[in-house]
Amino acid sequence: MTDDVRTTIKVSARSAVLLLIALGLCSSLFAETASLEKAKEEAKLTFYAAMNAADAVRVQTSFEKKFPQIKVDLVRAGAPATLQRILTEYRGGKVFADVVLGFGYIHYELTRQKLLAKFDSSERKAYGPQFKDNEGYWTNVIPIVHTIAYNTRLVAVAELPVRYTDLLLPKWKDKAGMNGNNIMFLAVIMNFYGKEKGMDFLQKLAAQNPQVRGGGTQLTMLLAAGEFPMAFSINENNIENFKQRGGPIDWVRLADPLYGETVPVGIMAGAPHPNAARLFVDYALSKEGQELFRDLGKIPARGDVIPRINIDRDKIRMIPPEEEAKTVYYGKLFDELFVNVK
Repeated sequence: MTDDVRTTIKVSARSAVLLLIALGLCSSLFAETASLEKAKEEAKLTFYAAMNAADAVRVQTSFEKKFPQIKVDLVRAGAPATLQRILTEYRGGKVFADVVLGFGYIHYELTRQKLLAKFDSSERKAYGPQFKDNEGYWTNVIPIVHTIAYNTRLVAVAELPVRYTDLLLPKWKDKAGMNGNNIMFLAVIMNFYGKEKGMDFLQKLAAQNPQVRGGGTQLTMLLAAGEFPMAFSINENNIENFKQRGGPIDWVRLADPLYGETVPVGIMAGAPHPNAARLFVDYALSKEGQELFRDLGKIPARGDVIPRINIDRDKIRMIPPEEEAKTVYYGKLFDELFVNVK
C-alpha cells in the first residue's frame, strides 16, 4: 500500500468520524428542539411544590420568564398535604400534577406505588450518586442539612458542641432549643448510632429537657433573640438566611457526619403535560436552575454549582428515603420523648 493511499484512508476515516459526530450533535439538537416545541404546544403544566410559598413562586416565575409560552399552575402545600392530595386524586382516577417537588418521602411513596414516570434527564450527569435514584424516577434538587446552631453572643467557639454526644453535657441541660417540626433528627441519630444505641442517646437527650418550639423559623428567631444559647434539629438554611440579615447566629461544623434530607423533583406517571414537565425538570436540574436555588439560600445538589457556604456535599450523609417515609413512627417517638413528658 502506497503512502498516498494510506493518507487518503486516514483522511477519509477522520472525515467519517467528524461526520458521525456532526450527525450526532444535529440529532441531539433536533431532539431538544422537538421536545421544546412539544412543550410549547402543551402550553402549560401543573407544579405541586412542598416548599415555602416565596421560594415556590420564584421557581415558577423564573421558569415562565425563560419559557414564556408555558404557563405554570402552582399548587403549594406542606409535604404531608401534598402527598395526601396526590394519592386522593389518584384513587379518584385523576392525575392533575405534572411535576412534584418536595421532601424525599413523597417520591419514595409515589415510586413505591408506581405513580412516578422515569425521566433520565441529561442534566442528571452533573449529580452525585447520593443525589439521585438509579432508575431515573427522581433527582435531588437541594439537600436540607440538619445541624446544631448557636447564638454568637452567648456561646464562645471553644464551648461549641463537636459531636452529638456533647449535647448531653450538663451545661446544656434546660438551655437548648429543639425544632418541634424536625422529627427526622431522630432518624439521623438512629442511622448514625444504630437502633439500640440511638434510642439510648435519645432518652438521655430527652432528660436534658430541651425547649421544643414549633418550627425552624420560629426556633431561629428565638435563638437570635437569646431565649436559649444553642439549638439543635435545625436546618442550616434557616440559620444562613437569618445570619445573612445580620442575626447573631451561626451553625456548627460537627466532627460527626452531617446529615441531610432529600428534596427531589419528579414527573407524575400519566402527567397531562409530559413534555412541559420534562422541560421543567431539566430547568430545575440545570446549572441555571441550581444557581436560582443557591440564590434562594439553598445548597445546590448539582456538582458544578458551588454553594455559598463552606460545605463538602460529598460528605453529607443523606437520610435514606425509606427512613424519611416513616413519619408516623418518628412522629410518635418524638412526642413520647420530647413533648408528652410528665
